Amino acid sequence: MAKAASGRSRKVRHSESLDLLPVMNLFCCIIPFLLLSASFLEVTIIQMAQTEGIGAAGAGAVANLARSEEDRLQPKVILTDEEMFIGTVAGTAHVCYSFTQNVDGVDMLTYDFDSLTTKATEVHRLLSEAYPQIEFHKVTILTVEETRYDNIVAAIDACAASGFDQPGLQVAPTASVEQATDAAMGR
Repeated sequence: MAKAASGRSRKVRHSESLDLLPVMNLFCCIIPFLLLSASFLEVTIIQMAQTEGIGAAGAGAVANLARSEEDRLQPKVILTDEEMFIGTVAGTAHVCYSFTQNVDGVDMLTYDFDSLTTKATEVHRLLSEAYPQIEFHKVTILTVEETRYDNIVAAIDACAASGFDQPGLQVAPTASVEQATDAAMGR
């Protein structure tokens, strides 16, 4: 048979419909899996403080605490490469020496945080007894640049378990922290 004069075929063309059923089935399987495998995080805010007053000679570490009575008495946990201390302007006490722990085949520097919890609880009790009109919640974690994040978080957790639930963080050069610690310990 011959074509029509217009050159078009007389067949009716049907548009193809998209079959969305397989895609919908895929989404119905993937969405519950993604929800179950998602990890939900708890956001923690760490207050950062500038390390004013700690010079190369280590002088001025104690002078910064004299802003108010509570700030003046605010304890500091000092993490050096060799040991950990806790103290206020009234004095500094040795908590523990650092030690190396093998984690996944890598040697990492860590501390005995149970000792920190014990000492921090004792410091909190002594401060609360000596100054009953002041509620002590603040503590500053003073570290050197190379301190592992896990150690900082563990120190914050140990202090929180002792009643110091408002931690601050200061990072200073290693030489400054060690000289300030030596001066506070009378070495």
